[in-house]
Amino acid sequence: MFFQDTHSETLFSLANFLQQKPNSNELCEFLAINVCPTGELARVYVGRLDNDAVIRTENAFGYSLDSNVMSITTPLELDRPMTDAMRNKQVIALNRDEVLQFYSNYEPLDPRSPWSSTAVIPTTSNYVFVFRLQCTIEQKGYAILYFRAVGALLGFYDFDEARTRQINHDKAARRLQDRVNLVKKGHPLTERQELITDLIKKSKTNGQIGQMLGYSESLIRQETIIIYQKLGIEGRRELIQNKDSDQP
Repeated sequence: MFFQDTHSETLFSLANFLQQKPNSNELCEFLAINVCPTGELARVYVGRLDNDAVIRTENAFGYSLDSNVMSITTPLELDRPMTDAMRNKQVIALNRDEVLQFYSNYEPLDPRSPWSSTAVIPTTSNYVFVFRLQCTIEQKGYAILYFRAVGALLGFYDFDEARTRQINHDKAARRLQDRVNLVKKGHPLTERQELITDLIKKSKTNGQIGQMLGYSESLIRQETIIIYQKLGIEGRRELIQNKDSDQP
Protein backbone atom coordinates (compact mmCIF):
# COMPACT_ATOMS: atom_id res chain seq x y z
CA MET A 1 0.00 0.00 0.00
CA PHE A 2 1.44 3.37 -1.00
CA PHE A 3 0.21 5.48 1.86
CA GLN A 4 0.83 5.00 5.55
CA ASP A 5 -0.19 7.07 8.56
CA THR A 6 3.28 8.64 8.60
CA HIS A 7 2.67 10.81 5.50
CA SER A 8 1.46 13.74 7.64
CA GLU A 9 4.61 13.45 9.73
CA THR A 10 6.66 13.62 6.54
CA LEU A 11 4.94 16.84 5.52
CA PHE A 12 5.44 18.31 8.98
CA SER A 13 9.13 17.39 8.88
CA LEU A 14 9.51 18.97 5.46
CA ALA A 15 7.87 22.19 6.66
CA ASN A 16 10.24 22.36 9.62
CA PHE A 17 13.23 21.61 7.43
CA LEU A 18 12.36 24.37 4.96
CA GLN A 19 12.21 26.85 7.83
CA GLN A 20 15.91 26.18 8.36
CA LYS A 21 16.55 27.60 4.86
CA PRO A 22 18.71 24.72 3.57
CA ASN A 23 20.82 25.06 0.46
CA SER A 24 19.79 23.21 -2.69
CA ASN A 25 22.06 20.22 -2.02
CA GLU A 26 20.68 19.79 1.47
CA LEU A 27 17.12 20.08 0.19
CA CYS A 28 17.59 17.37 -2.44
CA GLU A 29 19.18 15.03 0.07
CA PHE A 30 16.38 15.59 2.56
CA LEU A 31 13.72 14.93 -0.07
CA ALA A 32 15.47 11.78 -1.28
CA ILE A 33 15.55 10.38 2.23
CA ASN A 34 12.16 11.53 3.48
CA VAL A 35 9.68 12.22 0.68
CA CYS A 36 8.47 8.67 0.04
CA PRO A 37 5.82 7.85 2.66
CA THR A 38 6.68 4.14 2.56
CA GLY A 39 10.21 4.86 3.73
CA GLU A 40 12.27 3.88 0.69
CA LEU A 41 14.99 6.13 -0.62
CA ALA A 42 14.08 8.15 -3.69
CA ARG A 43 16.10 9.78 -6.45
CA VAL A 44 15.45 13.48 -6.84
CA TYR A 45 15.91 15.68 -9.88
CA VAL A 46 15.18 19.42 -9.84
CA GLY A 47 14.70 21.32 -13.08
CA ARG A 48 14.46 25.07 -13.66
CA LEU A 49 12.32 26.50 -16.47
CA ASP A 50 14.31 29.33 -18.06
CA ASN A 51 13.08 32.20 -20.22
CA ASP A 52 13.91 30.31 -23.42
CA ALA A 53 11.33 27.62 -22.50
CA VAL A 54 14.00 25.05 -21.68
CA ILE A 55 14.15 23.12 -18.41
CA ARG A 56 17.70 22.89 -17.08
CA THR A 57 19.08 20.96 -14.16
CA GLU A 58 19.26 22.90 -10.93
CA ASN A 59 20.28 19.98 -8.75
CA ALA A 60 19.91 16.24 -8.27
CA PHE A 61 20.50 13.58 -5.66
CA GLY A 62 20.81 9.82 -5.96
CA TYR A 63 21.81 9.54 -9.61
CA SER A 64 25.01 7.82 -10.66
CA LEU A 65 27.97 10.00 -11.55
CA ASP A 66 27.99 8.81 -15.16
CA SER A 67 24.37 9.77 -15.83
CA ASN A 68 25.39 13.38 -16.64
CA VAL A 69 22.27 14.52 -14.86
CA MET A 70 23.62 18.02 -14.27
CA SER A 71 23.95 18.66 -18.01
CA ILE A 72 20.38 17.68 -18.94
CA THR A 73 18.36 20.24 -20.90
CA THR A 74 14.72 19.59 -21.84
CA PRO A 75 12.75 21.90 -24.15
CA LEU A 76 9.27 22.52 -22.79
CA GLU A 77 7.75 21.40 -26.10
CA LEU A 78 8.94 17.81 -25.67
CA ASP A 79 6.51 15.13 -24.53
CA ARG A 80 7.82 14.20 -21.10
CA PRO A 81 6.30 13.77 -17.63
CA MET A 82 8.32 16.76 -16.45
CA THR A 83 7.26 19.03 -19.30
CA ASP A 84 3.63 17.92 -19.05
CA ALA A 85 3.62 18.77 -15.36
CA MET A 86 5.14 22.19 -16.06
CA ARG A 87 2.79 23.02 -18.93
CA ASN A 88 -0.34 21.97 -17.09
CA LYS A 89 0.80 23.00 -13.61
CA GLN A 90 -0.38 19.64 -12.30
CA VAL A 91 1.24 16.87 -10.29
CA ILE A 92 1.91 13.68 -12.24
CA ALA A 93 2.19 10.32 -10.47
CA LEU A 94 2.70 7.24 -12.62
CA ASN A 95 4.01 3.72 -12.23
CA ARG A 96 6.90 2.65 -14.43
CA ASP A 97 4.79 0.74 -16.97
CA GLU A 98 2.50 3.75 -17.33
CA VAL A 99 5.42 6.09 -17.94
CA LEU A 100 6.78 3.86 -20.69
CA GLN A 101 3.28 3.45 -22.15
CA PHE A 102 2.30 7.13 -22.22
CA TYR A 103 5.76 8.45 -23.15
CA SER A 104 7.04 5.97 -25.71
CA ASN A 105 10.11 8.02 -26.63
CA TYR A 106 11.01 8.81 -23.06
CA GLU A 107 14.30 7.59 -21.62
CA PRO A 108 14.37 8.28 -17.90
CA LEU A 109 17.48 9.59 -16.23
CA ASP A 110 19.78 6.77 -15.19
CA PRO A 111 17.45 4.01 -16.52
CA ARG A 112 19.61 1.31 -14.89
CA SER A 113 18.52 2.44 -11.45
CA PRO A 114 15.68 0.50 -9.80
CA TRP A 115 12.47 2.52 -9.74
CA SER A 116 8.84 1.46 -9.74
CA SER A 117 7.07 4.80 -10.05
CA THR A 118 7.65 8.48 -10.60
CA ALA A 119 6.12 11.64 -9.21
CA VAL A 120 6.56 15.03 -10.85
CA ILE A 121 5.76 18.19 -8.91
CA PRO A 122 5.73 21.63 -10.55
CA THR A 123 5.96 24.64 -8.25
CA THR A 124 4.80 28.21 -8.65
CA SER A 125 8.38 29.43 -9.02
CA ASN A 126 9.27 27.80 -12.39
CA TYR A 127 10.84 24.78 -10.76
CA VAL A 128 9.88 21.15 -11.14
CA PHE A 129 10.78 18.27 -8.84
CA VAL A 130 11.00 14.74 -10.25
CA PHE A 131 11.04 11.79 -7.87
CA ARG A 132 11.97 8.23 -8.79
CA LEU A 133 10.35 5.97 -6.20
CA GLN A 134 11.06 2.33 -5.43
CA CYS A 135 7.43 1.64 -4.48
CA THR A 136 4.41 1.13 -6.70
CA ILE A 137 1.69 3.77 -6.52
CA GLU A 138 -1.54 1.87 -5.88
CA GLN A 139 -3.80 4.67 -4.66
CA LYS A 140 -3.39 7.36 -7.29
CA GLY A 141 -5.85 9.81 -5.76
CA TYR A 142 -4.12 9.81 -2.41
CA ALA A 143 -0.73 9.97 -4.08
CA ILE A 144 -1.69 13.06 -6.06
CA LEU A 145 -3.00 14.77 -2.92
CA TYR A 146 0.16 13.93 -1.02
CA PHE A 147 2.52 15.20 -3.69
CA ARG A 148 0.40 18.32 -4.14
CA ALA A 149 0.96 19.00 -0.45
CA VAL A 150 4.69 18.42 -0.91
CA GLY A 151 4.61 20.81 -3.86
CA ALA A 152 2.76 23.46 -1.88
CA LEU A 153 5.51 23.39 0.73
CA LEU A 154 8.27 23.42 -1.86
CA GLY A 155 6.62 26.45 -3.45
CA PHE A 156 7.86 28.47 -0.48
CA TYR A 157 11.47 27.47 -1.12
CA ASP A 158 13.53 30.30 -2.61
CA PHE A 159 16.24 28.85 -4.85
CA ASP A 160 17.75 32.28 -5.53
CA GLU A 161 18.06 33.00 -1.84
CA ALA A 162 19.50 29.54 -1.19
CA ARG A 163 22.01 30.01 -4.00
CA THR A 164 23.08 33.37 -2.57
CA ARG A 165 23.45 31.86 0.90
CA GLN A 166 25.62 29.08 -0.48
CA ILE A 167 27.84 31.55 -2.34
CA ASN A 168 28.19 33.73 0.75
CA HIS A 169 28.92 30.66 2.87
CA ASP A 170 31.67 29.55 0.49
CA LYS A 171 33.16 33.05 0.41
CA ALA A 172 33.11 33.25 4.20
CA ALA A 173 34.79 29.84 4.44
CA ARG A 174 37.51 30.96 2.05
CA ARG A 175 38.01 34.22 3.95
CA LEU A 176 38.26 32.31 7.21
CA GLN A 177 40.80 29.92 5.74
CA ASP A 178 42.81 32.84 4.41
CA ARG A 179 42.78 34.44 7.83
CA VAL A 180 43.82 31.21 9.52
CA ASN A 181 46.64 30.75 7.03
CA LEU A 182 47.95 34.24 7.76
CA VAL A 183 47.70 34.02 11.53
CA LYS A 184 50.90 33.30 13.43
CA LYS A 185 51.41 32.50 17.09
CA GLY A 186 52.02 35.68 19.04
CA HIS A 187 49.93 38.03 16.88
CA PRO A 188 47.85 40.26 19.16
CA LEU A 189 44.17 39.56 19.64
CA THR A 190 41.66 42.11 18.44
CA GLU A 191 39.39 43.81 20.95
CA ARG A 192 36.53 41.50 20.01
CA GLN A 193 38.76 38.45 20.30
CA GLU A 194 39.85 39.61 23.76
CA LEU A 195 36.21 39.80 24.84
CA ILE A 196 35.49 36.37 23.42
CA THR A 197 38.58 34.95 25.14
CA ASP A 198 37.48 36.34 28.51
CA LEU A 199 34.02 34.82 28.11
CA ILE A 200 35.46 31.44 27.08
CA LYS A 201 37.54 31.52 30.25
CA LYS A 202 34.25 31.98 32.11
CA SER A 203 33.02 28.74 30.50
CA LYS A 204 30.49 30.46 28.25
CA THR A 205 29.41 28.55 25.12
CA ASN A 206 29.66 30.00 21.63
CA GLY A 207 25.89 30.49 21.57
CA GLN A 208 25.93 32.32 24.90
CA ILE A 209 28.84 34.50 23.78
CA GLY A 210 27.05 35.37 20.56
CA GLN A 211 23.94 36.45 22.48
CA MET A 212 25.97 38.51 24.93
CA LEU A 213 27.98 40.31 22.24
CA GLY A 214 25.27 40.52 19.60
CA TYR A 215 26.94 38.28 17.01
CA SER A 216 25.94 35.04 15.32
CA GLU A 217 27.16 31.76 16.78
CA SER A 218 28.95 30.94 13.50
CA LEU A 219 30.95 34.19 13.69
CA ILE A 220 31.95 33.42 17.29
CA ARG A 221 33.02 29.95 16.18
CA GLN A 222 35.19 31.46 13.43
CA GLU A 223 36.75 33.90 15.86
CA THR A 224 37.60 31.12 18.32
CA ILE A 225 39.57 29.35 15.58
CA ILE A 226 41.62 32.52 15.06
CA ILE A 227 42.07 32.97 18.80
CA TYR A 228 43.39 29.44 19.26
CA GLN A 229 45.77 29.92 16.35
CA LYS A 230 47.09 33.21 17.73
CA LEU A 231 47.54 31.80 21.21
CA GLY A 232 49.13 28.61 19.89
CA ILE A 233 46.71 26.33 21.73
CA GLU A 234 44.54 23.41 20.67
CA GLY A 235 41.16 24.61 21.83
CA ARG A 236 38.72 25.71 24.50
CA ARG A 237 39.82 23.22 27.16
CA GLU A 238 43.44 24.32 26.97
CA LEU A 239 42.40 27.98 27.15
CA ILE A 240 40.35 27.36 30.31
CA GLN A 241 43.16 25.28 31.81
CA ASN A 242 45.61 28.11 31.14
CA LYS A 243 43.22 30.50 32.88
CA ASP A 244 43.13 28.26 35.95
CA SER A 245 46.91 27.95 36.04
CA ASP A 246 47.33 31.73 35.77
CA GLN A 247 45.32 32.35 38.92
CA PRO A 248 47.37 32.91 42.08
